[in-house]
Amino acid sequence: MASSKDRYHINSILRACTILRRLAQPNQSCRISDLARELDLDRSTVFRILVTLEQCSFVKKDEKTGEYSLGVGVFEVGSAYLRSLDFHAIARQEMIDLATRVHETIHLAALSGNQAVYLDKIDSPGGLGTISKVGSRSPLYCTGVGKVLLAYQPPDRRQELLAGIDYIRFTKTTITSAAELEAELEAIIKRGHGFDRAEHEDDVACVTGPIFNHNGEILAAMSISGAAYR
Repeated sequence: MASSKDRYHINSILRACTILRRLAQPNQSCRISDLARELDLDRSTVFRILVTLEQCSFVKKDEKTGEYSLGVGVFEVGSAYLRSLDFHAIARQEMIDLATRVHETIHLAALSGNQAVYLDKIDSPGGLGTISKVGSRSPLYCTGVGKVLLAYQPPDRRQELLAGIDYIRFTKTTITSAAELEAELEAIIKRGHGFDRAEHEDDVACVTGPIFNHNGEILAAMSISGAAYR
């Protein structure tokens, strides 16, 4: 059944979007005749659409082969979309779902200067009272989120942060040396997640995973915190 909005559709734009999606497939540059045949469109229609898209830099033409492929305009629009995503809103729903499943406290943190800052927190349904608060900061070397954020920094930034750490013992399991911490960071990268073994708060343990952006760079860390005996 047709939608009430169908009467407002502009067919030429719908065809242009179909062509762009076709060109977005891996290694799928095409000639006009190929697109016309595959999409069951008139060759002249495809030509006019491609010329218009080329003017907008959404496609580019190889003058030697006559084939069209995606242009830099698509990248510009796609990058703008990624920048517009409300990361916090997306992450918060995941945190709520995770807290419901595991019945523990969930933290979201990001690197700020030489510390981890808590961006959000979903308290445990079981009522575990961790001392963290949204907006508060924690050391990198003795928290689950801190170690994960540190582990995935670019090498130069990671060494800069390591050099500035003042190792203070909070509990009997706190890491207190650069050698021990570097070994822990390598272990985090190898297994893909990190732990806080009651290193910052007595009897509170965490397991933490990294969150990467579309370029594979670490964006934030999300942790599950609970009583160490669990």
